[in-house]
Amino acid sequence: MVVFDDVWPIRFWQYVQQALPDHNVGSRIMITTLKMMIAKVIPFSIIHELEALSLQEAMELFCKNTFGVDACCPPRLEKLSKRIVEKCGKLPLAIVVVGGLLSNKDKTEYEWRKFLDSLSSKLGNDPYLKISCTNILSNSYYDLPLHIKSCVLYFSLFPYNYSISCGRLMRLWIAEGLVEYDDNQTLEEVAEKYLIELIDRSLVQFVNRDISGRIRSYKVHGLMYEIILQKTKGLDFCRVLKEEREENSSLHSSTTQRISIHKSIDHVTEIIKGSKIRAVLIFDNLPDSFMSTFVGDFKLLKVLDFQNSSLSYLPQAVGKLFHLHYLNRRNTGVEILPKSIGKLVNLETLDLKMSRVKNLPAEIKNLKKLRYLRVYNLHIIGDVIGTGRGITIQKGFGTLTDLQKLYFVRADTEVLKELMMLRKLRKFGITLTNGSGKYLCDFIAKMEHLESLIVDSTSRKEVIDIECMSSPPRYLKRLCLTGTVKKMPIWIRELEDVNRIDLDLSGLSEDPISILHSLPNLFELRLKDTYHDKHLHFKDGWFPKLQQLSLLIFRGLELVTIDKGAIPDLRHLEIGPSPLLKDNITGIEHLGNLEGFKSIYKLSSTVMGKYLLKIVLKVALHSDNRRYEAMEIAAAVDGVTLVALEGEEKDRLVAIGDQFDPIDLICAIRKKIGYAELITVEKDHTVRNG
Repeated sequence: MVVFDDVWPIRFWQYVQQALPDHNVGSRIMITTLKMMIAKVIPFSIIHELEALSLQEAMELFCKNTFGVDACCPPRLEKLSKRIVEKCGKLPLAIVVVGGLLSNKDKTEYEWRKFLDSLSSKLGNDPYLKISCTNILSNSYYDLPLHIKSCVLYFSLFPYNYSISCGRLMRLWIAEGLVEYDDNQTLEEVAEKYLIELIDRSLVQFVNRDISGRIRSYKVHGLMYEIILQKTKGLDFCRVLKEEREENSSLHSSTTQRISIHKSIDHVTEIIKGSKIRAVLIFDNLPDSFMSTFVGDFKLLKVLDFQNSSLSYLPQAVGKLFHLHYLNRRNTGVEILPKSIGKLVNLETLDLKMSRVKNLPAEIKNLKKLRYLRVYNLHIIGDVIGTGRGITIQKGFGTLTDLQKLYFVRADTEVLKELMMLRKLRKFGITLTNGSGKYLCDFIAKMEHLESLIVDSTSRKEVIDIECMSSPPRYLKRLCLTGTVKKMPIWIRELEDVNRIDLDLSGLSEDPISILHSLPNLFELRLKDTYHDKHLHFKDGWFPKLQQLSLLIFRGLELVTIDKGAIPDLRHLEIGPSPLLKDNITGIEHLGNLEGFKSIYKLSSTVMGKYLLKIVLKVALHSDNRRYEAMEIAAAVDGVTLVALEGEEKDRLVAIGDQFDPIDLICAIRKKIGYAELITVEKDHTVRNG
């Protein structure tokens, strides 16, 4: 066996393959590298991608290197040890190096807490850490192409251990001009390639994947985060405000172009007054007065990201920010967009998801460069947690021909005809009104690049006419339909790339599963009140890649049969309420990969759909008093019936109740407690009393 350790040159295999002839004598070559591309270009290679250790494995390695082979961690140091291991990103190299340093220190809480607090500075000053760990991680950064290095530094704007959504990060990069143009790809596709390269080089870690395997959120592990912070200091890349003792010094003479506010600080506007900043990200609560002062003083801004903040309005002066490319007010209490927003002619991203905006001003039609518009609020009707009730738009919207993502708009016949001009749409959500569903087929046929289509309706009786379509969108990956369909569209069979389908349809006279079962890449299927036969039979070979199946409110269903070889990769199965089904499910033993199964069949028709709403918030809770206060605030919101805290740090606030407004709860928490971020919204399958 020949081992090549820590390989960096991309052309490594070209250099050595002639010296290693294959004589079929059973010899092996082992290569270790931080760059996935090197492994991919070597023919006939078996790639074993190492992942971060689990917390238990990381703690075992840490204790072995800190206390000795057979020694255990003293109980008084256990919490601190876990925090140090998390700071190391649960990476073996970092754990071994840090454990070696701690093995020579006194085993006292004081010494270890001091070590943890000073770990950032040790990266630059401690020769052992610098040589053994920091240099190895830094090499991955220095080896990057120049245009991607700034993208890596952008992680310094986010708090430590912060999970960053893929879409948000890519849109920030694009707004700042960090993504290079490519004639054959969209900017989003180029940005996604950057992220994949950063993962391949072990610079960032993925946090969540969707059911198709696509990465949805990222973060950098502790030591890499500290290294990035060290590199930004010498470059004036950004300034992070997070300490109460932050000096009241102006940035007037500074070349810093980005400000990230991790914690609300007195006189924050005085600290940054006179600077030439281009981007502001806020991760804590600030008074509404901050917004008025801010947009009046900083005319060169390109990025304003106030996601999850307490700021609840946009002043008219926002129209003066001529250079603004990115405006994020997601998950905030903002209700009205000022007409002056029509002056932001360079705006590319406007994110108002989970806000209270219900109407867009007519002036929005002036934003000819807009590529991303997401504006909807949560609504709950019965058992339905709506993905968005469409907002009202004005005439002239069809001029926004650069739009690639648009969620959710209310569309009557006239609006839908105008939206047909948006030929670049890739993701689209619509709420049909006043019989506009009969023109939906014509609309879809014109959207050649469509990847996601979500169709809601003001009434389940709204007819969706999508039966006749000669050429369905070939890139479609997600399809969600709510309304009335007279016949299941045959063209759905042609959707080879679709991985998620959600149907809530009335009026069907045929079994939709007979059309859907052969889709080769379908990972998730949700059918609600869409099947009316007594017997549901899954046959051998059906749904080859399906992992998640939800069959909701099948009132007439009496028997489910699953043949051997059917839905072989199913992980999660949910059936019900189906009052006639009882225990008549046969063949479930054939589902060898099943991880979760939920069957709700004992509910009568009078209580069907009467579920409670459950939301989970991440809240800044640093003491027991703050935890009790947060729980009291949540319990006082109309409709909330149960409040609890979850998570190892008790920083997840869980509220369960009957049709309460999540935004009311979030705003109440932010006003009294501070930072609050919506994590999940879902149905709790506990039936409401009465």
